[in-house]
Amino acid sequence: MKVQEIAIKRGLTLSTIVGHAEQLLEQGIKLDFAYLSPNKKLLPILLEAQAKHGFEKLAPIMAKYGIPAIALCIGPEGMAKTPRQKVDTAELLYETGKKYGLKIEQFIFDVLTFTLATGEDEFLDAGKNTLEGIRLVKEKFPNCFTTLGLSNISFGLAPYARKILNSVFLYHAVKTGLDTAIVNAKEIVPYGEIDEKEKKLAEDLVFNTHPNALSDLITYFENAGPQSGTASKKVDVDPSWSAGKRSNFRIVNRLKDGIQNDVVSAIAEKLGKNDIIKDTDGTLFLDAPKEVTHDAAIKTLNEDLLPAMKEVGDKFGSGELILPFVLKSAECMKASVGELEKYLVKEEGTSKGVLVLGTVYGDVHDIGKNLVKTIFQNNGYTVHDLGKQVPLQKFLEKIDETKPDAIGLSALLVSTSKQMKFFVEHARKNNMTIPILCGGAAINSNYINRIAKEDGIYEPGVFYCNTMFEGLKTMDVLVSDEKPKLLADWKEKIENWSDKSTASVDSSNLPKSDIKPVQAPIPKSIGKPIRLKADQIKMDEVWQMIDKKSLFKLSWGLRGKAGSESEEEHEELLNQWKIRIIREKLFEPEIVYGYFRCNSKDRKLHVENPTGDDVEFDFPRSTKPEHLCLTDYFGDDDIVAFQSVTVGNKVVEIIEQWNKEDKYTDAYYLHGLAVEIAEALAEWVNQRIKSELNLEQGGLRYSWGFPSCPDVSQHHLVWKLLQPEKSGMTLTESGQIIPEQSTAAIVIHHPKAQYFVL
Repeated sequence: MKVQEIAIKRGLTLSTIVGHAEQLLEQGIKLDFAYLSPNKKLLPILLEAQAKHGFEKLAPIMAKYGIPAIALCIGPEGMAKTPRQKVDTAELLYETGKKYGLKIEQFIFDVLTFTLATGEDEFLDAGKNTLEGIRLVKEKFPNCFTTLGLSNISFGLAPYARKILNSVFLYHAVKTGLDTAIVNAKEIVPYGEIDEKEKKLAEDLVFNTHPNALSDLITYFENAGPQSGTASKKVDVDPSWSAGKRSNFRIVNRLKDGIQNDVVSAIAEKLGKNDIIKDTDGTLFLDAPKEVTHDAAIKTLNEDLLPAMKEVGDKFGSGELILPFVLKSAECMKASVGELEKYLVKEEGTSKGVLVLGTVYGDVHDIGKNLVKTIFQNNGYTVHDLGKQVPLQKFLEKIDETKPDAIGLSALLVSTSKQMKFFVEHARKNNMTIPILCGGAAINSNYINRIAKEDGIYEPGVFYCNTMFEGLKTMDVLVSDEKPKLLADWKEKIENWSDKSTASVDSSNLPKSDIKPVQAPIPKSIGKPIRLKADQIKMDEVWQMIDKKSLFKLSWGLRGKAGSESEEEHEELLNQWKIRIIREKLFEPEIVYGYFRCNSKDRKLHVENPTGDDVEFDFPRSTKPEHLCLTDYFGDDDIVAFQSVTVGNKVVEIIEQWNKEDKYTDAYYLHGLAVEIAEALAEWVNQRIKSELNLEQGGLRYSWGFPSCPDVSQHHLVWKLLQPEKSGMTLTESGQIIPEQSTAAIVIHHPKAQYFVL
């Protein structure tokens, strides 16, 4: 049985079960934990380490591969109960792991919580202690992660009471700094949708506000059940509300139907002239000139619509809403603003501010940038979106033209994020006075602080924005009277900031690994690209290869937090999109792969091209003890395979069109699914390559951007060999593939090939 199943059946906490398992290991009893392993490739290594037993055997392997360590706050004195005990135990765990090379970012601390159902004095503050423990651990180790067996807090209570208590506790834990939770997402209710009475009963118990908190909750839920309170609560508009309140409610709760009529009514209400409302087949409009309706329309925007989007942003930040829900609210906002604009006199000053936005030069990814554009526009800003792959000169021309309040730079890759540095350097040298907002998956606050401080602080400010709403909050201050204070505080922070990043190691003089080449397989065709059109690709098999975990949680943002659908609903959503994609022929997949003769020397892999244009790859060598390099897996007379796949250009055009049509949610879902289908295509052709080479082991594929082959510009070398442009795939100057939903990889046949870090 799985650990969670054992815990439920035996009525024990997860930590108790883990303790029992540790005792068995100490007695020399080997346990099978294959079903717990997140990475099948590492399972044999982990099992070997477990057989030998002992953290001292496992920890170096975890350090080598960057495996996260879930560290339960159990110390010499047992389970940590008080906040101080929790953070002290976490520190002890970290110091122990550090001896073996574990980094703090590998630690996921389980600060532990205990049931509030006993009523024993020792556990009355268990909820408060856990929340404070999370805060202290995150304060002590900002780069660590935290987790929690959430349902422990409610163990022993009635099922319906547990559902409410777990939901309330999760909300406060996330606010405090909880990163992950062991929780049944189907049993979580969005905090904002919990009945106020039930919410108070749960919070009284969590925070131990009075002596009768437990008895009051038990008494209430003995008489309440699934037919009362939250479970019967339907999110809907109350017709008795004012039109402005109805508009606000519709945006927050993603109720698009009827919002235009409510906006019209809200303007009329603020004018006190309901008689100007006219009805044409159920569609309302105002029979009055814009000069009459303008001021009331502005009030509707500022008092009803913008506060709604602010609430949505706050809920997203607290974990109460997931991204697809935010986009649905944005669609509602767009529809309401579109109606509102019919009653505005276009004039200077109706915009809150101006932002020039773009994805930096060389970067073809724009999903994040598009989200920023959507949120900013729907919050009253004028956004000049320059698109993707925007060169410096194009930014400068638009800045001169529009005189913006800020510049927004987006980048997905480490290689392209360097363009942000170039931009800041130019801005500093040319005495520009415009604040710069930076965001993207490849960057962090340290990187932005570094480029803001190098060669003298860029006085107008360079701000790291982790999410679109963080960017929005920063922009709101930059266009307000609080701007001088923001810049003063930011400058003080930068002046006191010091770069603690470690210097990179020169890999050019590192010793070679002990890996020995093996006999090369013999493919049927050598030196000739093999092209597969859509009708030659078994898409039924490709669909089966989708990584659903990656799709649901990463690409679609359905993270199992409050506000997310259940697993069954995720599956139904995927099925609906599959039907739609097949029916509308949204994907036009193509694949090209091939086998080539090669030989290696140190870090260089020389690949023969029958056209005469041979290529040479230069791969870095790892600084880790084994000093691996991809070229180590090849000999003097060997074979290497390359592959490239794409979902097609049509999907890119459709996503762009849907964004223009304000179909933000559909565009977001299609983009995420296209990314995962590209990865599934890559896996499908990789399996084909393994079959053609008769590989029982090996055949690993390495995409450029992996630690072992970080230089994306080497795509240009692959293109010389495979000529993927004939299959609709082109490259940017920096080596990124267009369309974005495409991948390329080198496939290594060596049976001992493994993934590694530098």
